[in-house]
Amino acid sequence: MSDNVLKFRRPEKPPEPPKAKPPRGPMPNWVPFAVLVALALVIYFVQQAGLLG
Repeated sequence: MSDNVLKFRRPEKPPEPPKAKPPRGPMPNWVPFAVLVALALVIYFVQQAGLLG
């Protein structure tokens, strides 16, 4: 009797694609200024160390 029973098998689901990261907002207005200050400090300390000549 059990030979006539069909086993139910769930259909395989394709894996979900990874979710895209939400877009970042515009960067704050102080970021370019902070980058320029950091660059100036790096150049100053490299000059003080005598690495630029």
